[in-house]
Amino acid sequence: MKQRSFKIASVALLSLASLNALADESGLKGAGEFGFTKNTGNTESQSVLGAVKIDYIQPVYEVKSAFSVNNKSENDVQTQERYVADLQYNRFYAEDKSYYSFVQARFEKDDFADLELDSLYTFGLGKTLLKNDKHLLKGEAGIGFQNTNYIVAEDEDQMILRLKADYAYQINEHVAFTQDAIVYAGDNQTKFETNSGLKVALAGDLSLKAGFQYRHNSDPGADAEKTDTQTTLTVIYDF
Repeated sequence: MKQRSFKIASVALLSLASLNALADESGLKGAGEFGFTKNTGNTESQSVLGAVKIDYIQPVYEVKSAFSVNNKSENDVQTQERYVADLQYNRFYAEDKSYYSFVQARFEKDDFADLELDSLYTFGLGKTLLKNDKHLLKGEAGIGFQNTNYIVAEDEDQMILRLKADYAYQINEHVAFTQDAIVYAGDNQTKFETNSGLKVALAGDLSLKAGFQYRHNSDPGADAEKTDTQTTLTVIYDF
């Protein structure tokens, strides 16, 4: 039942993205990201990283959707399988869209972190703190509810505080640096994630991205590590 709920949420997210594309291309902005590695020899391994982000932007609101998959195997044995779906609605209260409220739903499944389904629901306020030709800095703060269903450990619920910061620096016409950080803090556990990226334009709508992700969970599931890091090199198609 819990796995079915995650699948339904994922399908609903992708369906919304498809409907957005049909609704109004002028308000559509998105990117598809893909990375693949394969090693042979003494150790045979392969990993697949895929992500889709789609934003539907209108004068007084926007819908931001994202879905990512991360799989890895070694010698035909699965060693990583993580899925994340994220949907956020922003309602603007200023003509320049610098001040807004948000409602967010996020779903994560990671069998190797003992997560059958981690569901987060939050709402709050966001503000553009800095914006010019080179820099863009946004901050968000809110509260919400987290429901965590484990595979082995005992399920738990908690109220959470959500804080997020997004920063982008356009180094030059072809190179951009991005940095984000988000924390979900509660009595039972605190989750922190930060993503660093260097994006280099190749040709047309194609870009190459080098990224580093750091994730920390103060109280993870059974036999799961508190900290995960990942370094990636991916190709991005912007549309």
